[in-house]
Amino acid sequence: MNKPYFKFDGGFIMVPWEQFDEAVEWYGEKMGWRLKGTADTPVGRKAFFELPGVGQANLKAFESGISHFTRDGYEEGNCRFCFQTGNLGKALAYFREHDVECSEPLEMPDGSWSADITAFGGIRLTLNEDRSLEGQFPDARVIQFASKPLWVGVSRLDHAVGWYGRYLGLARSDADYADRGFALLRDDKEGWDMAWLQKVDPVPGQPKANPGARLYFHIESQEDFIQASEWLKNEGIEVSDIVGERWQGFHFYDPDGNRLNVWTYY
Repeated sequence: MNKPYFKFDGGFIMVPWEQFDEAVEWYGEKMGWRLKGTADTPVGRKAFFELPGVGQANLKAFESGISHFTRDGYEEGNCRFCFQTGNLGKALAYFREHDVECSEPLEMPDGSWSADITAFGGIRLTLNEDRSLEGQFPDARVIQFASKPLWVGVSRLDHAVGWYGRYLGLARSDADYADRGFALLRDDKEGWDMAWLQKVDPVPGQPKANPGARLYFHIESQEDFIQASEWLKNEGIEVSDIVGERWQGFHFYDPDGNRLNVWTYY
């Protein structure tokens, strides 16, 4: 069995089933996103937003009957799905004025700034500032996926670098941030730095992550997608059941219980 290639491809922001329509309105207004449409599918309700910069944001309703989409055992964990803003200070000021909880900004090892917001339904989203985008989309607070959309907290940094290299094909970047407690991972096939690993203190008994903002990796063909699930299982990785029909997804966990998601569509 060939080792699969996992390609970043956006993701889902989960919302409460019973508040789906309210959530769609909230994201359009607060983020400044344009709604492309909604759909009722075999795996539940979805909404699709055109991001002002590049890409599409997808809302998905939690479903208690499907393990891949359940809210049971909700746990943000240390896996962040990151988005770009042109001016973090202005974005945070707007959100605070509209009663959206925000964390204090954190300077990242590359000199950029990031902060978390608590979006509709208590979902954590992470914003990263790119001043080159400031003023390009004046009606939007959140412009597109961050240049490094994945940010994961791990207990053993070097071990995690090896794990993500073996199972996701991500290699440590030439830039060395170990003295800051970070490692930057690069997708060599696509040629870009796409993920931060951050050393965090382990918490005894911490449950596996089941967050609301879920970054997904794409596998192009259904055959390769199914083989990827089997390859991970054969490697001793905990993998969920595959759900969906024309769209299919599953998730698995890194050694620290961070949830990683995979989908295919055809």
